[in-house]
Amino acid sequence: MNFDTFLTKLSSLQKSISITSPTSQSVERVHWGAPPGTISDLPCVVNALTESERTLGFGSRDQNFQINVQLWVARARVEDDRSGKIATAFWFAAKDAFDEDPTIDGSVSFSTLRGAVPTVPVILSHGGQAYVGFNAMLDIQDVSAFDFDPEE
Repeated sequence: MNFDTFLTKLSSLQKSISITSPTSQSVERVHWGAPPGTISDLPCVVNALTESERTLGFGSRDQNFQINVQLWVARARVEDDRSGKIATAFWFAAKDAFDEDPTIDGSVSFSTLRGAVPTVPVILSHGGQAYVGFNAMLDIQDVSAFDFDPEE
């Protein structure tokens, strides 16, 4: 897996996520890691990586990763039911997008987006600000060949 290629394709997939109800919106920006300060370009996705397992053998490397995927819809406000509904619509749209492209445009062997506990709507905080959104895990499996040359 070429990680830069993967990030580009993941970002492209996530930017394609859109909803038409209860309002028409699409993902404005994708972040790798928590961005500095408060966020103004909403809705946005924030990704963070955990390498959970790696197995070497027989000329290949089998790696399993988990990426925490959070979609932030709006700044949280008291009695804001609409943002929760928008976050829920984005959750279902995100599942559909990842189900339609489980290899993330050929950058990984297989991926599955699943909800964290709780999934949606959740309050996510960053930079002293609370946001409404969803919280999920993207399980990724990548099996790739590697070269081992003892002469080098």
